[in-house]
Amino acid sequence: MHRPLLLRGARQLLTLRGSAGPRRGEACLDLGVINDGSVLIRDGRILNVGPSRRVDNLAEARNAVVHECGGTVVMPSFIDAQFAVPSNAAFVRRILDLAFFHGSGTIAAVAPYSPLRALSQGKSRPQLISTLELEKNFDEPQLLRAIRRDFAAFLRVDLHAHTRDVLRHLRRLGAALRIYTSVLPNPDWIGLALAYGAAVIEISRPADPAQIALLAEAAACAVVTPAAAAFVRALLDGGAAVALGSGFSTTGGGTCSMQTAAVLAARDGGLDIAEAITLSTLNAACALGVASRRGSLEAGKEADILALHLSDYRDLGDFTGVNVVSKCFRAGTLVS
Repeated sequence: MHRPLLLRGARQLLTLRGSAGPRRGEACLDLGVINDGSVLIRDGRILNVGPSRRVDNLAEARNAVVHECGGTVVMPSFIDAQFAVPSNAAFVRRILDLAFFHGSGTIAAVAPYSPLRALSQGKSRPQLISTLELEKNFDEPQLLRAIRRDFAAFLRVDLHAHTRDVLRHLRRLGAALRIYTSVLPNPDWIGLALAYGAAVIEISRPADPAQIALLAEAAACAVVTPAAAAFVRALLDGGAAVALGSGFSTTGGGTCSMQTAAVLAARDGGLDIAEAITLSTLNAACALGVASRRGSLEAGKEADILALHLSDYRDLGDFTGVNVVSKCFRAGTLVS
């Protein structure tokens, strides 16, 4: 057993602790901020989190390796709910490293079979949630291999590219469905997606009040990217569970930096920066099915943590395009 690790004296500690599920509505403003906070970590998991005067004096903290975090904002690593993997294998590794050092500890890697297989056989600094891009005429044996070998946690499916029988069949395979539409959607498309068991619904166009009401009553998460930021306010105000992805390598551009994605979502979507952070951490973890392990700073969760060169999280909006990450911890290990 290694010595515990103590991240001590953060000016602001954003815990996002509390809700087990995705935050909705005004709850997205609650970051669980602790002024002058510390995090105690052992064997890659959070042991305790709270005010420094309490955590620093715990018996387990006395022999800890200490990282001073004074003057910084400490928070859960960002979680990127939508990242399209480029086809260039050498470039993929470089861009994933760049995303990691801009704060993305977990990434929903969306790609066809071959790139996902290659990624599954290598090592990546961010933890990847493999999302298989399913073509209209997909190879069934290949799909089953992907699920069996655990590099298809999600199936990304165009709702209008498949028959109802195919959609029912996909639902029975066990991988979670991530549904979108590539054509001008009919008013019922979100209801259809939910009926076929969508765990995630990608929103790239405005949703009408009836569609938002369906999302508000559903367990499924809506995923948006900065390109769709203008639609986020209505989704949140309507009670939908919303997560944010960078939208890297997708139509309309995108960035590999979740810092930038959060700032753009706040600026173009009329969000408070606290809401953008919630959508990029806890809610994204819920969308990807990893909220029991990541997305907030709570005892028992993996210590995927960032220290930011900021004295107040609200200043994040002043640094568009600037990497403000000071330290990245993956499972309690400082990665440099």
